[in-house]
This record gives sequence, C-alpha cells and structure tokens, in this order.
Amino acid sequence: MSELAIAQTSLRVQRWDEDQTLWAARKLDLDPAAANVRISPERFAALGVRPYSDTLDEDCNLITQAGWAALLGSIAGTSIATKFSASAGRIGVGTVATAATYADTKLGGDTGSASTTSYFQLVSGAPTISTGSTPPTLAFTAVFGTGVANFAWAEFGTDNYTASSVYGQGAVFLNHGISAQGTKASGQTWTATETITFGYPSGSGTVS
Repeated sequence: MSELAIAQTSLRVQRWDEDQTLWAARKLDLDPAAANVRISPERFAALGVRPYSDTLDEDCNLITQAGWAALLGSIAGTSIATKFSASAGRIGVGTVATAATYADTKLGGDTGSASTTSYFQLVSGAPTISTGSTPPTLAFTAVFGTGVANFAWAEFGTDNYTASSVYGQGAVFLNHGISAQGTKASGQTWTATETITFGYPSGSGTVS
C-alpha cells in the first residue's frame, strides 16, 4: 500500500491593453506617462474595465528541491529565515521554455542583469493559504505594470526576495513552471496568479 503526495499549480494571466490602462490611469488620477503604471485587477473591476484576455494554464509547474526543503522545514528541521509574505515574495517571468527540473534555482531567462529576458515582481499582498478547501491551496498574485516584463512570457517561478528586480537575488526559488503566455507589450498591464494545490490522488484518480 502506498501514498503519493503531489503539488499542482495553475497559472492565471489577466491582460489589459495600453488603451485600457491609459483610460483607467486617468480615471484613477495616476500619471499615464509614468515609467511603470501599475493598476490592480480590483481597481480595473471597480471602473468596469474587463481584461481583453484572461487565460488559465493548469498543472504547468513543479516544486523545486529548495522549495520542498522550505516547505518541509516548516514542519520539521530548519525553517527558512524569510517567510513568504506581502513584503517577501515575488512572481518571476522569463523567456526560456526549457523544461523545468527539480534542481532549478532560477528562471532560465535569468541572466543576472537583462531586463529583456526575466523580471520578478513583488506580490500584491500576502500569499493566500486555504486549508479549509479540498485539497488545500497556496496562491500568489503579482501585477506587472506598463514598464516591466515586456517580452515573451514562456516560464514563471516564485521566490521570497523583498523587492522587484530583473533577476533572482539568491532567495528561495520555490517553484518553476513552463507556460507560453504570449508577449506583453509596453504600456500593457498583466496580472499573474499562481495557485499551488497540495493533495494526493484518490481512488477515483482525482486530487483530494
């Protein structure tokens, strides 16, 4: 008799084009000429502005070895020094579609400096933990403003660094997924939401 614990991740990307973003910025008294205008989905919704595209990619990610060490360390062993929170957590996107592996410590597009191949955006709020659902979930959301991550999104991942930047900072790289999301253009606003589901296969083949 055996039991297999698994984690699955969905990636949702909501997109607002340049015209929608400019209109919303003016309504919100934001400077539309600013280098990086960031408007949350909630603020777009309050103005009645729906995304021009809203996609969901299911089961497109793996938890890295460092990620599992961080998760299991909170139960027994050594806990990570910086817990994921509203001020320590980022979603990163990159341009490389090479298959993810458990040993990954950064995005494939993360070259250490190039803003044209990777970007990590600080999350919009504390990660949402839902243990009352079946199975339990952990969700992160980040809003990529008009002036950042303007390249082809082919991969994503999450770490626990404390500020947005174009590359990883030696933080815990929790997960890595490959997901073709198209190309974000300058002036657009894209919001990425990762939902990691933890569970086990039931007898009916579903995760519970």
